[in-house]
Amino acid sequence: MARSRKTENSGDAADGNGAPTRRHRIVLEAGRLFSRKGYHGVSMREIATAADVQLSLIVYHFQTKENLYRSVFDHFHTIFEERLERLDRIEHLSAPDALRHIVEAFVMPVLNAKATEEGRIYSQLILREASDPEEESRGIIRDYYDPMAARFIEALKQALPDKTVNGLTWGYLFSVSALVMSHFDARMQRLSHSDPGAVHESEKNEFLIRFICGGLQGI
Repeated sequence: MARSRKTENSGDAADGNGAPTRRHRIVLEAGRLFSRKGYHGVSMREIATAADVQLSLIVYHFQTKENLYRSVFDHFHTIFEERLERLDRIEHLSAPDALRHIVEAFVMPVLNAKATEEGRIYSQLILREASDPEEESRGIIRDYYDPMAARFIEALKQALPDKTVNGLTWGYLFSVSALVMSHFDARMQRLSHSDPGAVHESEKNEFLIRFICGGLQGI
């Protein structure tokens, strides 16, 4: 089942007083634990303890751990929405500057989200899921990510009509890798022997955008 837009079942984030609902708290704590330990490293009981709820409440809302896991991805799906909304706002995909706009639509929502706790959880969660050998059995990447990937690859075909579909598909996947590695500021500082304050987000983001654009143009 493709999930190219946020589903309706992720639940209200807050109650009438502005406090997080218990369901929302469960999803956030589950996301935090899954991002740290992976799908198989977390039990439903551990999530219940972290969310300060009874295990029976989690079972009532989600039935299974896999349903809860998918609900975590549903919760973070707003980042996908922003990516696709930005892509939809590009008026002319064949214009000379279209490639940069496509790349910005792909990377900036994720980079902006990294400034928040939920965004950091989201980034680590994706990295763990994509590198899990059993990922395909759950279908998270297929259901949540492939429809968005297809939209971006189609846009790249219009912006770079002289490139092959296989080339653009590899280019998209390598762009994902570059985006993931942009989160490892500490390693960049260690390898470059730079000071912790030397990494400026705006400069790094601009470098990433130009790097991805150059790679796609060089296919």
